[in-house]
Amino acid sequence: MAPSATEDLNRAKERISQAISVGAPAYNAGEIELCAKVYREAAREIAPLVPPALRTKLLREMEEGENGARGDSANFDAKAWALRRAFDSIIDYRPPFVPRDVTEEENVAFEPFTKTQLGGEPAGVMDGVMGGISSGGWMSKSNTFFGETSLANNGGFASLRWRFPNAQNWSHARGIYVKGLKHSRAEEHTFRIILKDASCERVRLANYKATFANPERTDRPLLIPFSAFDQMEQMGRAMVGSPALNPMHVTEIGLMAIKPTVVGEFQLEFLEWGLYL
Repeated sequence: MAPSATEDLNRAKERISQAISVGAPAYNAGEIELCAKVYREAAREIAPLVPPALRTKLLREMEEGENGARGDSANFDAKAWALRRAFDSIIDYRPPFVPRDVTEEENVAFEPFTKTQLGGEPAGVMDGVMGGISSGGWMSKSNTFFGETSLANNGGFASLRWRFPNAQNWSHARGIYVKGLKHSRAEEHTFRIILKDASCERVRLANYKATFANPERTDRPLLIPFSAFDQMEQMGRAMVGSPALNPMHVTEIGLMAIKPTVVGEFQLEFLEWGLYL
């Protein structure tokens, strides 16, 4: 993420904090219309400052609020919460890893995954476990992950998981690489690499995630260091105080498309992935 873009994002987060400091007390005091107005004004100001992946959702919430305003308390309440959720997504946003040039000085070597190592075809894990209706699939010949995420029933994600037949010791490597990465709506969609280690196996629905994208449609390799997997998550919520990924005992790897950056149809494909040393 360019320095100017980072500065813009930080400015947006500061403006959101200001809006919440006024809007939340107003909402709690029963002044729901005032809360919705404060949030809507803040949304207009920060829309040019946030990444395209988040701007689309923010503009959609603003447009629906303005076109569908009925002037009753139920509508103000719904729009206040919709914008608050959009604000929370921006506050929690972590810029994705993107492909880059690899210099000779870095002395990078690549160790591709094999089909035997991955254990065959992946299992699909969709938001149906939460009542959602998102879908996803895998075409192994072209390394293509495709599907459609839906916000229905509070859903919004589709994922694939490769369960290793034997726990992997990746202590000799620096991280995960992907070559030939291409995906839908390059400037908006971001995706996630999922990893599980021995610690995750002891905590229900726990894993590690790192966000990535190829917004410039470049042919350069994507490198995601293991240091990016620094905090365990449980059902999307960070587990404060949890240990970082242990690359000496990795049990699962996966790919995920998830709201708010991926809503609707998506496709991700690549030529090769594995470990970079």
